Order: sequence, then structure tokens, then C-alpha cells
Amino acid sequence: MKHTSVLFALALSGVALAQSDNSKVFPDGASTATAAELQQHLADKAFNIKLGDGTSWHVEYKSGGAFALTTSSGFSDNGQWTTEDGKICGKGRKIGSSCNEARIKDSAIFLKRDNGEVVQFVEQN
Repeated sequence: MKHTSVLFALALSGVALAQSDNSKVFPDGASTATAAELQQHLADKAFNIKLGDGTSWHVEYKSGGAFALTTSSGFSDNGQWTTEDGKICGKGRKIGSSCNEARIKDSAIFLKRDNGEVVQFVEQN
């Protein structure tokens, strides 16, 4: 079962969303980051991600490559994450493996889910 890598993986809800085309494109000015830049933006940080259907994900990335995911619908998973140029990849125990396109604008990270929806990672302080 392929899902948005960690986070990402998170296409867990598996719900097909009725969305405008704007929810399927990266914001103007968002650029492809290198693997090292993405790693730096994610390592040892936690993010909240709101989906178009109103549900949310909370994802924590550890610098050693582990991630933990919980969703507002009660799902949780953990596994390993990595980055590639322009991609965040993950392999969860339940959600399987995937790599998803990611972009950065200013200091914000945006991820394209398996269903095409672009979501923003909001860092939890």
C-alpha cells in the first residue's frame, strides 16, 4: 500500500478529496530543495499538516532517520525517513514506502501527497 511518505504517508485517509486545482500546485516561488536542505529543514522537528478534508497529521522527524506520525482520525505509524533532491521519502510499518515531491518557499515546506494535494508543513514550536 503506497502512501505519502511519512508524512506523507499520510495519504492514509485514503479519501478522494474534491479540491480546486490550486490545491494541487505548489505555491508560486516555491523551489526544489536539495536533499541536504530538506534534511536540515526536517531533522529534529515536529510539524502539523492540515489536509483539504479538514483532518490533520502530526509528524515528528528525528535526525537519526526515524519518524512518528499521528492523525486526527486516530491512525498512527512510525518508520524511517530520508530525503532526495526535491523529495521526502519514508517507509512506515503500516503505510509502506513512498517518495513525494517537496518544495520550499521562504522557510516553509510543501509536499505533494500521493493524491496530488499539496500540503504545507507548519512547524510546531
